[in-house]
Amino acid sequence: MWNNNRVSRRAFILLAVFVAAVSSARADNVPQGPKLLLNAQRLRRLKRDRERKTVRWANFENRVNTVADSPERGFELALYYAITGDEARGREAVKWALGHNSTRQSLLVLDWCAPLLSEDQKKKLAVVPLSIVNQLGFQDTRNIWFRAIASGADLGSPDEAALRPRFDWLRGGGYRNAEELYALCELIYAARAASHTDLRETDAHFFSILPQLLLLSAKPRELSSPPWMMHIAALALIAIDPNLPSSQFLQSWALEDSQTLREGPGVAYELLWADPYLPGVGYQNMDTWVDDEHGQLFARASWEPDSCWISISAKGVEQENCPPAWQTEAATFGHLTLIPMTDRCTEIPHLTNHNDSVLVWKLKAGEKIIHGKGKDQHSSEADTAGIWHPGANVEGRVCMAAH
Repeated sequence: MWNNNRVSRRAFILLAVFVAAVSSARADNVPQGPKLLLNAQRLRRLKRDRERKTVRWANFENRVNTVADSPERGFELALYYAITGDEARGREAVKWALGHNSTRQSLLVLDWCAPLLSEDQKKKLAVVPLSIVNQLGFQDTRNIWFRAIASGADLGSPDEAALRPRFDWLRGGGYRNAEELYALCELIYAARAASHTDLRETDAHFFSILPQLLLLSAKPRELSSPPWMMHIAALALIAIDPNLPSSQFLQSWALEDSQTLREGPGVAYELLWADPYLPGVGYQNMDTWVDDEHGQLFARASWEPDSCWISISAKGVEQENCPPAWQTEAATFGHLTLIPMTDRCTEIPHLTNHNDSVLVWKLKAGEKIIHGKGKDQHSSEADTAGIWHPGANVEGRVCMAAH
């Protein structure tokens, strides 16, 4: 049943209505203390930032004190209250949430400012309207889970079948949409806290390299000066599993001094997620290419801001700062040699370094390649982007199969 998108959508809408009803009935039983995003460890770090008057705390406090018309005002005031216990700011957050139609922020206020809420206010915030679009995105699903957790309802475990179309979209390059990637991070936290379910288990390998994909998919100008939401999504992604090698590379990039947000709506998010105590390894030590096994290749010649950057997928080819001949001649991207199949046959070089790799491209999706010596011939296929991945032992002459 869940493979039918229309049925899935209707079921989620009914689920949202059910949650609202349960929320009202259980308002008196909502336990005290933050449950959304702010675990005990994160709260301790945030309070430490305040005590030490760190740059991020100073930037955040200045925004709370000076930008009363912030579009993220409810979130900012509620976070300030959660860290400081300042009831005046907490009551401002409640007033803002009751007067604005912002589902996510209202639910954070419901959770973080619970000690300040009357029963009537709890009920009003618990039934804040959910905006359900034709196909559930991560933002919609996140809001459903936020409501359940903040109001004390029980959604059980996430229905992975209903989320499958969105995860397929994510693997196909959707992670380059910073707003949806950030919403996914919040959803992962919510599901893990409420049901001890890790949504990353749907594709463990993909999520293990997702921080690396995010970094290498960034165009040169984004790498040196990323949009604030991309910066915040990176910080939230790191916090999900900071021990991943790819997370540690992303950590060193995201915490560069030049990226510190000093104004704008990202200031509160950076305080929430940026943890300088997490391990980091210089991203300049990371391979300058990644193939995600879902038909996408990202590569850059170096980490310099003017280096050649490419993206090859079933959707097409993108490039910045690359020489004209890179598509017709063998090109090097760090330890990767990328060979275009401009003739029926080409030569695969002998690799002397085990870190080196070769990819052949400019093939049709699924096109067959014949390789081997004498009678020992083997057949392989290109992926959906027309890229073929020779094994480590493949070298010498390889040809497209005769049609």
